[in-house]
Amino acid sequence: MKTILISGNTHPGMRRTENEDTYTCRQLWSPDKALLVVVDGVGGYAGGKRAAAIARESIDQYMDTPKGDTLTMLREAVIFANNRIAEERAQNPKFSEMCCVLTAAVADATTGAVYFVHVGDTRMYRYRKGVLQKLTKDHSFVGLREDAGEITEREAMSHPQRNQILREVGSAIHRIDDEDFMQYGTEELLPGDGLLLCSDGLTDMVTAKEVANILATTAALNTKVNNIIALANEAGGHDNITVVLLKNNRAKQTAPVTNGVKTKKTVKAKTETTTTPVVTSTNKEQPDTNNAVDDNSTPKTKKASNKWIRWNVLVVVLLAASSWFFFSQNKSTPTTTPENNTANKKLPAVADTARDPRKMPASIYSGEHAAPAGPVALTYDTMRLTATKNIMEVQHYADSINHMLLVIPAKEKGSHFAALEINKLSGRAGDTIVIKNLRLKGFETGINVRFPVHVKLVNTFFENVKYPVSYQVKPDSTNKSLSVQMVKTEMQ
Repeated sequence: MKTILISGNTHPGMRRTENEDTYTCRQLWSPDKALLVVVDGVGGYAGGKRAAAIARESIDQYMDTPKGDTLTMLREAVIFANNRIAEERAQNPKFSEMCCVLTAAVADATTGAVYFVHVGDTRMYRYRKGVLQKLTKDHSFVGLREDAGEITEREAMSHPQRNQILREVGSAIHRIDDEDFMQYGTEELLPGDGLLLCSDGLTDMVTAKEVANILATTAALNTKVNNIIALANEAGGHDNITVVLLKNNRAKQTAPVTNGVKTKKTVKAKTETTTTPVVTSTNKEQPDTNNAVDDNSTPKTKKASNKWIRWNVLVVVLLAASSWFFFSQNKSTPTTTPENNTANKKLPAVADTARDPRKMPASIYSGEHAAPAGPVALTYDTMRLTATKNIMEVQHYADSINHMLLVIPAKEKGSHFAALEINKLSGRAGDTIVIKNLRLKGFETGINVRFPVHVKLVNTFFENVKYPVSYQVKPDSTNKSLSVQMVKTEMQ
């Protein structure tokens, strides 16, 4: 019986003739490990397809030979793919906008774990006992709101901004320690568990419950893959659809049997068989038939009696030795006090920013960074923008993380736009819009005000921003003067 079952397929959908999706679904290193990758190309058909192909080939190539920690390898593979795409788009004007989103995973049935890396709005789910659980976080405003429970799955599927992503692979050079680039981690993979990796062409068309209903059937794995894709096409098939499935077919560990002749112990991949005597009596002591004395021989004693004597002697010796050690130590060792004993001194607590990022919970946008100025290290998330965003969307996320949010352009040379905008969707005329816990860096304009409101900046910083706040609207009849109030705000 195979330890791991895998299957995958991709389809252009019902509205597109070309397919920018691609995937990998293969055994890796040993029969109980598998590499799963789903890639969705972005940037027009030619560019998207090229970026997806580079990503798949790069990850396949990098993961071909084991060389160290699996999760670290997978992260390095995605960085390798990202930088190859970035380099090619810089050299070829035809592909200047190409990039992709992806989810890559290594499933290991022996260790009972799945290691994954994720960027964008492709997804990975775990299927266990009829429940389909989403393990990745969508790097999009709509996905953020869905994960926070602010909108339903159905509302997210039909949202007009559902295809706007906040992170992508290949738009800029990255390093493995860029914590605001990828989500990564390790999840449990028990015997009987399944994994589903897919592009948004599926999740925009089909609910998790509908997918779970297909996974619950007894059909073969490849049939389930094709049935899930068919369901998305029946719902409209607006985009390319890619589905990869895995099932951990490893046998569950069996508990030892204590009342039979043989006990089977399952330890990882080995099965050991040991012989256990059958107990025919509930009495702890059996009659001694071997303790008769023969005049011509020495008496025979039970092993239990010898063992009892040996234990008594051992206990006496240990007690004597410990007593001697205790008194000798008290006599020869001076008393130490907390003041002169460095071993008793409490070490200073380690700052939060020194924590190992691999042990941190996965975050949607971010990682931990040291603030660029000031003596105290701050923790904040990073958001990269490709276009101006409404202040309410960005502020909502900043409030949800409860610490500083760094907002920077997604492209180093593409910063000639306002980071945030206040318009009629941000509130009513004359309102006071509070903007807090933001650090805007590298934009031509920080906040563009296009609606008659008052702006209150709290703990907001502008770094390398030519126009921090720009009013593009005149006061109306009810608001004779517009104001900007600053609290703990700096311009750098």
